[in-house]
Amino acid sequence: MVFTMHRARWIAALALTLPLVISCAPHSVLTPALVGHWGGNGRIIVSWCRQKNLPVNVDIHADGSVTGTVGDAKLSEGRFLKNRGWLGRKLNIETDYIITGNLDGAIVAAEGITRKRVMMPCNYDGHFIKGAVDTSGTWFGGKNSMVLTAGLQLIHIH
Repeated sequence: MVFTMHRARWIAALALTLPLVISCAPHSVLTPALVGHWGGNGRIIVSWCRQKNLPVNVDIHADGSVTGTVGDAKLSEGRFLKNRGWLGRKLNIETDYIITGNLDGAIVAAEGITRKRVMMPCNYDGHFIKGAVDTSGTWFGGKNSMVLTAGLQLIHIH
């Protein structure tokens, strides 16, 4: 086997990038207590939405995927992750976990409120998942474009 400079560069590149790939791989944060069906309500806190109750039902799977509904929208490509968000640390409201995903359909159908993505930063206290629901959107502009925010409490439903 001839050892060429080209092969040496590939080996060096692999040696340098492999630790980065391993450290960036998603780590399982799930305990058996978190896996299962969770349901509850979010209290919508934005003034431009007349509806104040946001039903949330999610299934957290052992592989970290999450399915379910947020309001009237279906949650797709959902993930349960360790929350490493810098914004929470800056505001001193860091949470341990975050559920992220896409929203298919209107989140509040009766008012025509549709958003593309959702983030639910949360903590588990041994009984409840508590946190918030934050959708994609802008900080200004009202019902047609603003972030929809709700406080959240979910209970494990067997």
